[in-house]
Amino acid sequence: MTELMFKPDETETLKMLNIEEEKLNHYYKLFTEWISSQKHLPQSYNETCLKKFLVWAKMDFEKAKKKFTKFCYNTITYKEFLCNRIVTLDGDLKSSKFVYLLPMRGLTPEGYRVFVVKIFDPDNFDILEMTRTLALCLDYRIHQDGMVAGEIGIFDMNGMRPHHYAKMFTPTFFKFAKFGTPTFFKFAKFGLLNLPFLVKHVLIINCHPVLEKGFAALRAILPKKIGDRFVALSNPNDLAKYIPPDCLPEELGGTDLTVYTTNFATALVAALNGGERFLYQT
Repeated sequence: MTELMFKPDETETLKMLNIEEEKLNHYYKLFTEWISSQKHLPQSYNETCLKKFLVWAKMDFEKAKKKFTKFCYNTITYKEFLCNRIVTLDGDLKSSKFVYLLPMRGLTPEGYRVFVVKIFDPDNFDILEMTRTLALCLDYRIHQDGMVAGEIGIFDMNGMRPHHYAKMFTPTFFKFAKFGTPTFFKFAKFGLLNLPFLVKHVLIINCHPVLEKGFAALRAILPKKIGDRFVALSNPNDLAKYIPPDCLPEELGGTDLTVYTTNFATALVAALNGGERFLYQT
């Protein structure tokens, strides 16, 4: 999966975020020492992961520790999404048979990574399968992607009809939305309250009027600050107001990768089978 994304220059990103690299490295050393003393926490972290928590917390060490601890405990609280992973195309990536998931390779001028979700076979759509895949992809990127300012999620609902929505707005969906994962609708609460990066926007395009009511229900269970970041765009061309063309796929008027021919799931399997691991993998 790493080869599908252009890792940003960490020095440039930190400069844009007004963070001193020397100070970040100092706190990273303190962070590793603290985790080593917390035997109840997973010890299989990496430098990229921990630095992202520090950057998110703006060098507030106590805040970073609390965020990291909560991140780890999600494994216990939300087992149906995060535990007993089988990283194969027939396991936790089998949602690739009905949904396209793809991060754009480049970053926006503000340093945000764009993530596109497109359900191409709504008749076989399964909310739990997709949420497990989304959590897996995001978790991997926390550990392997470069330093970014945050995320912008795009959900293309073209082809979704009212009879498909019953599969979407289920108790599983609302629990997952409350848990949060940039991963169904970006990343919403997972992005702000669990993952170490900011969710700038969640842009929903080709949204049926019936589905808009579902989004209204979703916003009702989210803090206003988060709910306001969900934006429904009746005209997909309006994406250009939020995202430059070089950070959009060809199908949405951009010049980056094409969603329909880039197999992100296959790349993820190859990377993880090569020995790369992360916190939620058990």
